[in-house]
Amino acid sequence: MPGSGRRTGSADLSDTTDESQTQDPPGLRAQIGSVRAAAQGLVSSHIELAKAEAGEIMGEIGRAALFAAVAFGALLLLGFLLPIGIFLFVGDWLFGSIGWGVLHGTLFLVAVALKAVVLALGIPASRLWVALLIAIVLGVALALGLSALGMSGQVAAALGTTVGLIAWPIAVGIAAARTGVDMDKLKARFWPSGTIETTKETIEWVRAQTPLGPKS
Repeated sequence: MPGSGRRTGSADLSDTTDESQTQDPPGLRAQIGSVRAAAQGLVSSHIELAKAEAGEIMGEIGRAALFAAVAFGALLLLGFLLPIGIFLFVGDWLFGSIGWGVLHGTLFLVAVALKAVVLALGIPASRLWVALLIAIVLGVALALGLSALGMSGQVAAALGTTVGLIAWPIAVGIAAARTGVDMDKLKARFWPSGTIETTKETIEWVRAQTPLGPKS
């Protein structure tokens, strides 16, 4: 019947309203669980963001390191190429052949290396300057002598330069041999004697202040 249908619908709506009104709110444990889940989700999102940013940063660092390595390699190559090019240019310009540049560059670098070793051993630099002066005098004298004998100026200069560059390290070695190497001074330069002596004195003082055995 129509009247009974309306009463039934009203009763169902009333029951639903009563159930929603009588439903208990979530308990403290449920609330804590919800907060914990939200916090874990927030932390996870922050961790994922940090991982993503760290990956991007590491990628940028890798790119920067690669570019820095390329720049360093280019400068290193320039450091080799420039002096080699200068030697070759001077040899061709002054003496008419790049072969003289290769020879003179090799002899010059050998002389510089030997001089550096001798200086590291403590030989006075004044004696090494004398060796250089002797080499220059020999080279110039030879070049002038060959020119006086009718040799081409370029060839005479090239040969004089060659002899001078050969005489330079020889004169350096002779000067070092005559001066000799003071082994005591050399050891003092590389041995921390002051620190060792101070440490020994400190140990002795500590032993004196704190005797190992009981006093009688």
